Amino acid sequence: MNYKLPKLAIGLLFSVQCLTNVANAGLIDLNTWSQKGASNNGNWVVAADGTSVLQTTNGNPTFFVSDESFINNEFTGTFGVETASDDDYIGFVFGFNGLDDFYLFDWKQTNQNLGSFSGFEGFTLSKISAGADVSSLNPLWGHSGTGIDVLDTKYDTNLGWEDNVEYEFTLGYTNSSINISINGGNFNNENIFNITGLSNSAGSFGFYNASQQSVRYTGFEEDVLPDPQSVPEPSTLAILALGMLGLSLRRAKK
Repeated sequence: MNYKLPKLAIGLLFSVQCLTNVANAGLIDLNTWSQKGASNNGNWVVAADGTSVLQTTNGNPTFFVSDESFINNEFTGTFGVETASDDDYIGFVFGFNGLDDFYLFDWKQTNQNLGSFSGFEGFTLSKISAGADVSSLNPLWGHSGTGIDVLDTKYDTNLGWEDNVEYEFTLGYTNSSINISINGGNFNNENIFNITGLSNSAGSFGFYNASQQSVRYTGFEEDVLPDPQSVPEPSTLAILALGMLGLSLRRAKK
């Protein structure tokens, strides 16, 4: 038998395919990114194909961020420290709208004091705002001072990053939530932070190092997270399209 599909069902199937394509944006080209902060605070070396970057300097905080702003997005990629020298901070920034307006996720290998400031093994999620000094180590090292608001922490032994281990990182950043997970080494797709009820705004996504060299970030992708309040999920559209398809086949058979 030769059944003909109604135009509505065909359109719905096409819409499902389009939404699937939009949600798979592919690799981010790091050649379009730029360093922020003092120029001598880092050295970010991008691979020729733009899929990876190596930060080579042990020094003050340094940032390498996208030229595009994001909200309601998920980022995935791998990163790791390619040396057994030093034990300090690696991480990410997002919602970045300048050096006085961004979220900071950082990860330290071991406990260590820097003068009166203490850095702890594990993870910290902070909101950086006006008045924060991000040009030198002290304020960010201890996550304290003007313009530094710690949202959550996860400190303990065996939570530090390991030398020469590649980790997979996932960040979900929406207009009301932050979800971060790590996979690799001692972590098996472990959810590090899941914070809701926020009021977030669009901003750049990027990488962060402080007093840590030989850190490589590779193969980062960005996917769009659907807004359930305004856009039907692809699965919902698929169910509706299949329903229309079944109805059309039933009518054709009759």
